[in-house]
Amino acid sequence: MATWERLNPYLLRHFLAISRAGSLSGAAKSLHCVPSNVSARLRQLEEQLGVSLFRRQAQRLSLTPAGERLLPHAEQLEQLCRQVWSCVHEDPWSGELRLGSMETTAAVRLPEVLAAFHREAPRVSLSLLTGASRQLIDEVLAGRLDAALIGGPYSHPQLVGEEVWREELVLVLPARAQLDMLAQSPVTLLGFPSGCHYRERLERWSERQSLQIAARQSYGSIDAILGGIAAGMGIGLLPRSLLQSHARGQLVAWQPIDAELAAAPTLLVRRRDAAPHPALERLRELLHGR
Repeated sequence: MATWERLNPYLLRHFLAISRAGSLSGAAKSLHCVPSNVSARLRQLEEQLGVSLFRRQAQRLSLTPAGERLLPHAEQLEQLCRQVWSCVHEDPWSGELRLGSMETTAAVRLPEVLAAFHREAPRVSLSLLTGASRQLIDEVLAGRLDAALIGGPYSHPQLVGEEVWREELVLVLPARAQLDMLAQSPVTLLGFPSGCHYRERLERWSERQSLQIAARQSYGSIDAILGGIAAGMGIGLLPRSLLQSHARGQLVAWQPIDAELAAAPTLLVRRRDAAPHPALERLRELLHGR
């Protein structure tokens, strides 16, 4: 009785060669052997599967319905074997690593980590794209980024996410402003463009405080946001670690907010079905401080 345990995956190589060449002689030529060898391997495979995989039409062999069902699986196995060979024989510490990050994380948390990574893997070409969390998630899902550091919490069925840091978000105000003054007149919110996790929390905080919003200003850089707040344009919500390390942090004031909104995990996300990436695995260890 034919069972899957009897199946020899090596025989699928001959099956693929015949399906591509359309004949035993053509398959033998591509496999660098004699037609009788190919015929014997095909017969062995059909016996193990308990089905006929080809039928003869004129001078060519064509797939039976069972052969057509087998073909895509045999091609997948061939591709997997190529990947196995590559991961063993190619240099894992070369090639490209495409990383995404929130602007604040890139400015505060990443410089030392990336420097350590470069010392260990100097031949890896690492590219860093900064942007809003929502944009970075789309880039990872589309396969244009290998991984990204985003604001959490967040989950998606196609992504694997892990917390690497936890930020404390604080309300950032002009230097002489007081929290109780915000309710007296309309205020302007300053932050990164739409899709930023921190901006969404600023909106929620403003709603809870029943603030009147005069305008919403979007900037693509930390300097522009802090500079605008320092100049008295409005308020923002940023990680406390950023204010402590950034030169412009001394030009503004800050106030704590509700713990629920203040606790902001930073997640490293990547596709669940992505092939193993040795360089990314080492970067993960460095991000966790291991």
